[in-house]
Amino acid sequence: MNGKHADGFEDENLEFRQEVLEYFKKNYSMFPVPLIAALYEAETEFAKEAWGVSPAVSLLAQEMLERGRSTYVPIYLKGWARGRDAHIQSKQIKLSKECINELISYSNGRQENDDFQTRNKHNYSFSF
Repeated sequence: MNGKHADGFEDENLEFRQEVLEYFKKNYSMFPVPLIAALYEAETEFAKEAWGVSPAVSLLAQEMLERGRSTYVPIYLKGWARGRDAHIQSKQIKLSKECINELISYSNGRQENDDFQTRNKHNYSFSF
């Protein structure tokens, strides 16, 4: 990344990441959750700097949360907050009822924890 934004932005890993994402879209069940999370982080960071986002971000977010559950909520929220494009694409997900219930329980438990509130300056919460 070259420190510029929009048209002036350059990402030397973009082409490689796009190839990986094309494979991911067809074979996402084969990807381990930590790799999905790393791709989600890279793509949302790209969205922040490039002022655009890959549609694959929604599938990355969905698989990361569905399979990784509450463990990956902090990564999801960081990506979700990386600008309007990342925010919109990160919300385009469908989760199982079991996953939603676990995320709600996680969120409710974290809201009761003062330490979380002081670290979470945006006070994100889930609403499904």
